Amino acid sequence: MRPKLSWVFFSLLIFADQISKIASDSFSGDFYFINRACNKNIAWGLPVSPAFFYPLWFAIIFFLTKYFLQAKNELQKLGLIFILSGAASNMIDRTVQGCVIDFIDLKFWPVFNLADTYITIGIVIFLISKILSTKHEIRNNT
Repeated sequence: MRPKLSWVFFSLLIFADQISKIASDSFSGDFYFINRACNKNIAWGLPVSPAFFYPLWFAIIFFLTKYFLQAKNELQKLGLIFILSGAASNMIDRTVQGCVIDFIDLKFWPVFNLADTYITIGIVIFLISKILSTKHEIRNNT
């Protein structure tokens, strides 16, 4: 993926997540699966001290960005764009709102947002690309 296209896709994902969170304020309670929540914790509501969270978050983002810039595999880059855009959008929430805005409520799973979905999709894409590249390397070495 060309660098310009990567930045455009990254920005569009963040924009879509932020707009969905703004829109969720208008629809919360009107639809069965939209239930706006302010999550001050991390994934699945797990509590973490900000003194631990922010340095860890910055370290993870630094290494993921470095890996993205060095990656040759386009599928890995795509996965990393999803992960980084989800992380960045949730960090925008933490900075502006003081919490992450979640609104998708499936009633059997913790409430989440599009950014959380991006991170999940990105991890799946990244893992698939790693598995495929490992299989490719094994085939070429035998």
